[in-house]
Amino acid sequence: MPFLAGERVTLEPLDPDDDAHVAAYRETRNRPEMRTTGGYETGLTAAEAREAIRERREHEGAICAVVAEDSVQGWAGVAMRDRRAREAEVSYYVLPGGQGKGYATDAVRALVGFAFAELNAHSVVGRIRADNDASRRVLEKVGFTHEGTRRESLFHEGTHHDVAVFGLLAGEFEPPGAADGDEGDGN
Repeated sequence: MPFLAGERVTLEPLDPDDDAHVAAYRETRNRPEMRTTGGYETGLTAAEAREAIRERREHEGAICAVVAEDSVQGWAGVAMRDRRAREAEVSYYVLPGGQGKGYATDAVRALVGFAFAELNAHSVVGRIRADNDASRRVLEKVGFTHEGTRRESLFHEGTHHDVAVFGLLAGEFEPPGAADGDEGDGN
């Protein structure tokens, strides 16, 4: 059942009892090239993926399966990280078969709109590995501004990586459907 709809995707609450949702979440953690973008050290079994989804659902404002082309293309979420500052954080992963089609951009735009309208966020932050150009393009298309880089902030498989921090204020946000030029994205 859709929770939010974008122009290209629908977002369904990520369900630990839905095998397609679990498989997509698990794949983002088990594919080595995707695991490195989030700094995950190890993959997940199906049982571990179900438990991780349950835990995220307890702490996220919204954690959703990204659905397009009649299948789960990945997942995305938004959560309040600092209630006093009214700061939310967005996260997203689109599987390789869905990358470059605007799905991540569409999902992020819908979730940012939700954060401002429903969570009463003043700002939304996106933190990505600094060398992840596809994720940088997603955030920039939604209107985020690069605010800085945390040096050697992410530890993954024995090495540290820089993390780029992007921010978007409520007054800077263009609601879903208002922006042009979303031709593609990565994860």
